[in-house]
Amino acid sequence: MARIVRLLIMVAIIFLLGGCTKLSWTTAGKIVPPVGNVCPLEGKWVVIQDLSSRHSGADDQIWIGDTAQFTRGAAMLGNYVWNQPSYKIKKVNSTDYLMTKYLMLSSSLVPNNTVIEVTTVSTSENFLGEFIRVDDSKLIAFAENKVLLLKRVSDQVDSSLTAADLDGVNKNQKDKPATSGILLGLKTPGNDGNAYQTFWIAASNGKLHPLLMEKDIFFPRSSGFWFLQVHNVSTGSIKEDELSARDVSTKISGIETKTMGIIQHDIPGKVHQRIIDYVGNDYVAIENKVDGVDQLQVLPVDKISAQEGVKISDLLENSGSVVYNNARAQAIQSLRNKGISSTDNDDREENFGLMRKNGHWYLQGRINYEDGNTPRYLDYNVNLIPPAKMVSYDTLCLSWQNIKDRVPDAMDAFTSPNRDIALIKTKAKLYVYGITNDQLGSEPLTKLNLKEGEAVVMAEWATGSYVDNWEKAFAANGAQKYDLTSP
Repeated sequence: MARIVRLLIMVAIIFLLGGCTKLSWTTAGKIVPPVGNVCPLEGKWVVIQDLSSRHSGADDQIWIGDTAQFTRGAAMLGNYVWNQPSYKIKKVNSTDYLMTKYLMLSSSLVPNNTVIEVTTVSTSENFLGEFIRVDDSKLIAFAENKVLLLKRVSDQVDSSLTAADLDGVNKNQKDKPATSGILLGLKTPGNDGNAYQTFWIAASNGKLHPLLMEKDIFFPRSSGFWFLQVHNVSTGSIKEDELSARDVSTKISGIETKTMGIIQHDIPGKVHQRIIDYVGNDYVAIENKVDGVDQLQVLPVDKISAQEGVKISDLLENSGSVVYNNARAQAIQSLRNKGISSTDNDDREENFGLMRKNGHWYLQGRINYEDGNTPRYLDYNVNLIPPAKMVSYDTLCLSWQNIKDRVPDAMDAFTSPNRDIALIKTKAKLYVYGITNDQLGSEPLTKLNLKEGEAVVMAEWATGSYVDNWEKAFAANGAQKYDLTSP
């Protein structure tokens, strides 16, 4: 009996001691929210490096040396102050997250395929940015359409930014207004070929700027703004679309610029159409139609007159090329299963382009083949995000379901880096919405009537001070005011 009593006493002691111990397995895999009175980015930071993969084309603002400060009551970046910011933390796979930013960073900063902590900072009206915590002393900031490396210089913010003195700060510095603008390129089918035009749509604090429009494609590059034009040229029975691209500072008519000469094509009665599918800063994706054969091609803007396009292997990493080749092999096999064996070899790896679906650009390959001596083609998806050298920004900050709930017949959507405006395309309309707290406004700010078959071929965003620069440059190069509600 005494032995049983001693055993019971020992068991009770074990349970009492165990109750004072924090068992590690009880929190394994658990995401614990930050303590309510602690700012996850608390402190003062200084920008030590610009990690952006490319720079905007006009008056690039220098951020190196500027400070960022975060506390519960306010956030500051450079000369801008935001009141009562909201801090939201998410844990994501590093590789997947950076792919959505079209960015490759050193593995010493962000190791591949690891779980990283991303903090989103915003207010009720403005989106400040997203921040990756590298370690206790470094942050990577995705803000102001830039990628910045920050180093912590103090655990405390300046006294002027504390809640007690915040009103005094804001007498001289107001919350930065959300300002975004987009150069939107449209392709319009017609009986005499496709026509192209560029719209400028911008908004500040939810209020639209005057809409501007210009024929042809006006687009930004690192060297400034450029025009892309398509000329319909006929020589006897030969008809051909010629592409030309020039810096806007080059005051020459498009037909006098470098174009593709038709004199080298001696096939009687030949018609060669070049249809633009996508325009980026440095590359243009087109569809070539020659005598019933439709092929895809990607051309560098600087060599728009070249006959040969860019190879997919020149744009993708080795692993990307493997994915592309595997997707092509599967598509060829699906044709062989149908008894079709006469397919193109695509030795030059050029038969690819970009297609638009559900708010994103996707890589697309094409296989040309013959079916009963009739030229045909098969398009197939390549499950890769287009490289940053092709598409620099393609982030949709709203869920596709959220968009479809508001606009059931939506076919495409674009959202600004500031998360303040959205463009939603249907078959017949282009709606412009304001965004507040990651939700579309109750009513569209305005809408644009679209012609049948009209498609978006370019979407280049500007934010902050770039909006004014781009708007002035567009107007200075012939853009005119346009009534967005006109038929």
